[in-house]
Amino acid sequence: MSLSDFFKKAQNVIEAKPTVSKLDPPKPAVAKKIQEILAKHVPETAVEYCFKLWQEQPFSFKISRTRSSCFGNYIFRDGHHKITINNDLHHYAFLITYIHEIAHQRAWLEKSRRKIEPHGKEWKKKFQDLMTPILNLNVFPERVLIPLSQYMQNPAASSVSYAPLFEALRSFDVADENEVSLSEVTDKQWFLFRNTVFQKLEIRRTRVLCLEKTSKRRYTILATARVKLIE
Repeated sequence: MSLSDFFKKAQNVIEAKPTVSKLDPPKPAVAKKIQEILAKHVPETAVEYCFKLWQEQPFSFKISRTRSSCFGNYIFRDGHHKITINNDLHHYAFLITYIHEIAHQRAWLEKSRRKIEPHGKEWKKKFQDLMTPILNLNVFPERVLIPLSQYMQNPAASSVSYAPLFEALRSFDVADENEVSLSEVTDKQWFLFRNTVFQKLEIRRTRVLCLEKTSKRRYTILATARVKLIE
C-alpha cells in the first residue's frame, strides 16, 4: 500500500438525534473477531489498548476495500456506531487511523452541544487523549514517533498532511519503481491511482485536482501521491 495514496477529506457523518448507541452488548464471538482483526493490523504492543477502547464503547468494525477517498470512516446511523478502515494500511498507519476514527465516536458521544465540527475542538481533544497512552517507543519507531508527537500537538483532519509525518509513514511503504509523484505528472496526463484512472487537471497547493475517467467526477489527491502513468 502507498501512503502517498492519500484521501480526500473524510466525510465523517455526525448525526445529532440519539444520544446512546443501540448496539447490544458484544457477544464473545464478536469480541474474539475484533481481537483477531486488531492482532493482524496494528503493532503487537498496541493490540490490548485498541481492544480496550472497543470494549469501552463497542462499535461495528469492518475492514474495507481500498478507497481513494479515505483511509477510514466513522458513521452513526439508526442508533449504531460503525467504523471502517482500509485493508491496505501498514500497522502504524492503521493504528493512527483507528484512533482517529474512535476519537470521532467519543467526541460525538460526549458532545455538549447539538452540532460539532467533524474535526473541531472536541475531536482534537479526544484524539490527543486517546493517542497519549501509545505515544512511545514501545509502539512506534522513533522516525514515526517524533513527527507524530509534533502532529498531535494540533492534529488536523488528515494525519499525513503534516509533511514530516507523511514522509515517516511513507518510508514503510513498499516501493514501486514504475510509480512517479503526482506532482511530476504533466497537466492533462492520464494516470493510474489505486486501480482507478484519473486525469491531472491543476495543482492546488499540496493537492491536485483530478478527473476520474469513468464517473467524470473530480477529486483532489495529495501532490506527493505515487501514481503510474498511462501512455
